[in-house]
Amino acid sequence: MTSLAVPILLALFTLLPQAQEPTSIASTRQDPRFHAIVEKQFLAYEAGLATHCKDIRPDWNHATHHVYGAITLDKDGYPFTATWAEQVPGTACGEPRRFRAMIVVRDGRLDTARMLPGDSETSAQLENDVRDPLLGAAEGFNREIKPSCPVDVLDTHVLGSVVPRAPWQEVWLVNICGHRLNIPITFIPDAKGPGTSFSISSAKITAAM
Repeated sequence: MTSLAVPILLALFTLLPQAQEPTSIASTRQDPRFHAIVEKQFLAYEAGLATHCKDIRPDWNHATHHVYGAITLDKDGYPFTATWAEQVPGTACGEPRRFRAMIVVRDGRLDTARMLPGDSETSAQLENDVRDPLLGAAEGFNREIKPSCPVDVLDTHVLGSVVPRAPWQEVWLVNICGHRLNIPITFIPDAKGPGTSFSISSAKITAAM
């Protein structure tokens, strides 16, 4: 499954209330085979960055997850339909990461989808829309940054809480042609439609350590 398969799920921008989670979800998340499948998604994300890191070290002992929507079980009590975001702290070539992937179970089959590291609430489509304006704002911050520079998102942080249909703010840690920047982004959901606009200011960018 590609990341384009899940933007509607993330467009809710909130976790739906859940009943007590079935123990089979915990069993699935602790299974080494599950870890191996999800780590392939982490490696695929790293492969798309300029560093092309192949040495990732997820810390599964401190993994967390957020469930979206309802969970249904098969006759043996295992997930038949479920969707959750798996976040695993760790390192990529010695640099800290908060790896993340979307887990989608349909008809008992588990697939994974790419997500930005950290805790961004953006969908895949919104992330794609942000990249060119983000690069343009970075060019305004530092003249050494050129339009040809790739944008590597290393981490994302949500500032405050996210309220459905209300604006929210994130800070993205990015590497652009060797320049590490903290870039604040304000997201504004449309009042009546499914879309979301955003605002990025060069004046609010800061250099990251």
